[in-house]
Amino acid sequence: MDLDPLAETWRDQLIELDLPGVGPITASADPQLLLDVEPSADGNEFTGGNEQDLERGADEEEGLVYRRRRPTTPPAPQIVRSTLRDRRPLELAHSWLVVPALGPVLPTLSPEGTIVADLSGGQAPFEVRTQPPEQLARPSREGARAGAPVEGRARAVRPPGLSWYRRPAVAAALRRRGGPVALGALVGTQRDWFEPAAAAREDLFASHPDQALESALLIAVEQGQGAVLRIGPGGLDVIPTGADPRVPELEGLDLLVTARPAQCPLQGQDGAGPCRPHGGPWIRAAHAAQVDWEARRSQALSVQGCGVCFGEALPPEPDQPPVPRLSHRMPVAQISRLHLRGGEVVRIDPIVPPR
Repeated sequence: MDLDPLAETWRDQLIELDLPGVGPITASADPQLLLDVEPSADGNEFTGGNEQDLERGADEEEGLVYRRRRPTTPPAPQIVRSTLRDRRPLELAHSWLVVPALGPVLPTLSPEGTIVADLSGGQAPFEVRTQPPEQLARPSREGARAGAPVEGRARAVRPPGLSWYRRPAVAAALRRRGGPVALGALVGTQRDWFEPAAAAREDLFASHPDQALESALLIAVEQGQGAVLRIGPGGLDVIPTGADPRVPELEGLDLLVTARPAQCPLQGQDGAGPCRPHGGPWIRAAHAAQVDWEARRSQALSVQGCGVCFGEALPPEPDQPPVPRLSHRMPVAQISRLHLRGGEVVRIDPIVPPR
């Protein structure tokens, strides 16, 4: 069955969860993972060599010291697939129902930038508007608090339930049904987009699989989600809720499940060192690239965390400037840009509006 590019992401995406009693895992139904080898352009087997080693080689041949890592950009899908193949496969003893937890993408307060419609299910999720129907007033920086009347309008602090980060609400709804809850994320094959997600073990969620699925679908509909995913011994199933017509219905796809070592969520390989920003404060294009890179890093850390720097800035390397280039972790409440699975980078309202 041929799928359009966005629908195909629901089959090829990485499902990364911290399963109680099992540990961190990565699951994917990408058909390329089932191939014995990944041929490269010259016909040789692709081994997914370390990008840092590739850059270091020329200098080492001349007896020079490697001086700087490459910027951490989205890795090629072949590198990610090779990393998954090199891990030891796991056999899940139970099925888990995964509920995505991406909330609505609300229009930005600033008039510039792309305005994306509400993804909560109230409007078509792929509708794009160039301008909001009514410009919202920005609170004054001269002492006006959020919620105080500004230019005749009242601004209230938006409750977290209306934010893009719905995982606490989804996890709470799953937990009320009983049984352990696994937290994690849905990740692009190039680790270029990240969506929060939560999961519950099917046999503990309800006494019958159909009853468990029905309850999970009800939670997904209440939270404005487009699908529920089932992973386990039976492979991968994707069951749409109907909120997003782009989500395909998939059943019984072959699934590769592996353990996931603690690592930087932006890197495509295990054991990689700290990330390095892309772009810089030089020209407009470089500045825009760095802003988007920081947004992607903040989004990744908000749903996955990092086992290398743990979200904090690392000291500079000996050959680097005294000021670290790696920024501190941005709180979820302050994230104002999102990388979506369709490839868009959109500007959104933070959970707490600027004061």
